[in-house]
Amino acid sequence: MKRHILTAVILIAAYAANAQFTAGLDGGLSVPASDYGSKGVPTPNNTSIDGYAKVGACFDGYVGFKFIPLIGAMFQYGVNTNSNNISSQNTSTTTYTSGGSNKITEYLIGPFFSIKLIKIKIEAKLLAGLVSNTYPSLTENTTFNGVSTSVVNSFTTGNSFGYCAGAKIKYMMASVLGIGLGLDYVGSDANFKGTNSLNSESTNYKMSVGVLQATLGLSLDL
Repeated sequence: MKRHILTAVILIAAYAANAQFTAGLDGGLSVPASDYGSKGVPTPNNTSIDGYAKVGACFDGYVGFKFIPLIGAMFQYGVNTNSNNISSQNTSTTTYTSGGSNKITEYLIGPFFSIKLIKIKIEAKLLAGLVSNTYPSLTENTTFNGVSTSVVNSFTTGNSFGYCAGAKIKYMMASVLGIGLGLDYVGSDANFKGTNSLNSESTNYKMSVGVLQATLGLSLDL
């Protein structure tokens, strides 16, 4: 029994000694898609809601370990910030304002693939985990027959299962330092609760979230 345990420890130590480590920071454009980027006219009692998100910025940090050739495991934290453009739906009698920007936060883990060709590295990943959607408050101001009404709709943070599929090409500027161009797609179905100030009624909303990310970043590869 002790011999088997010792053998297992030696094998694990050998794998760990040969493990390849990567960590990096990326930033770039966040392009909204699906309901998140849609701009339909708000409809009362509709439980599906649009995001009115504009092109914004994204940031992510990641850590990966490759214990066998080509394939490893990666953890990624990411943030997308997109201005809310609900004011595009303003009319002569009704105006809309948002209390801030839309925000998508990701906590993801999964496999990644990496191959090196001289000074070029090609990587691909498929991650899954928790995606949080922070939706700003929306204020609807209506004027009818000289009477003005203002209703504020506030929303809880929507947490749901999500995924990220992406690819990156890196140029190794030094033996351990690389610069890379990446293209990722983040998707989820957000569910959250909204409450309006007129009658304090709460409604459960859903939103199909999609974000295309074009990034540039630096990595440390050991």
